[in-house]
Amino acid sequence: MSAPVKGNTTNANPTPGANSKTQAHTHNTGSDGLIVAQFTMSNSVNYSGCTYGGQTMTQLHSTNRSGLGQRMAFFYLENPPTGNNNLVVSFTGSQWNPISIHIRSFTGSGGIGNYERSGASASPNTKTLTVSQDDSLIMITSCSINAILTQQIPQGTNRTYVQHNTNRQVATGAISADSGHSAGTISLRSTSTSGSVSLDRVEIKGLAASSARRRIFII
Repeated sequence: MSAPVKGNTTNANPTPGANSKTQAHTHNTGSDGLIVAQFTMSNSVNYSGCTYGGQTMTQLHSTNRSGLGQRMAFFYLENPPTGNNNLVVSFTGSQWNPISIHIRSFTGSGGIGNYERSGASASPNTKTLTVSQDDSLIMITSCSINAILTQQIPQGTNRTYVQHNTNRQVATGAISADSGHSAGTISLRSTSTSGSVSLDRVEIKGLAASSARRRIFII
């Protein structure tokens, strides 16, 4: 097996002031492509869809964090068009609050694996994810009223992330080291300065070992 190859990322923290937001992103050239998009925004409206390069993205989840007043979502598209294209996320009404956007491309990916969502709980919030196959990567996203201090994949290993202000604090874009993880249960952690913090996690699968067909020649 082989781990997915991380590609280009786009981060933005705009205030749409409309019922959609268009964000340019450049997807890498290569086979077995995957593009993912993580969003967090006020729960005053919901997500109604997302496209990249005009192609409809699959919604993995849309989760209402009522205690935080936020709605978090994850969309993905396998084999997206390469090069510079627009990602358009649409809402059920005009969004007048800031939104956190994180877009990341991969090549050499086997798609989306397991995922889990956990609402805000006391910091540090430690949760697990069962990785379905060797060499998978894990992405995590968190939201809190207070500043987020660490995103750990696995627990004890700090990973870099982008912090956005959506009238709450959002940590997005944290991802495993390039080598990936072995199949099994992985412990993950998010910490904030005080109070509670959420912890959503998703597996990005690599490519399974080649299963080339045997060729039988009859002479």
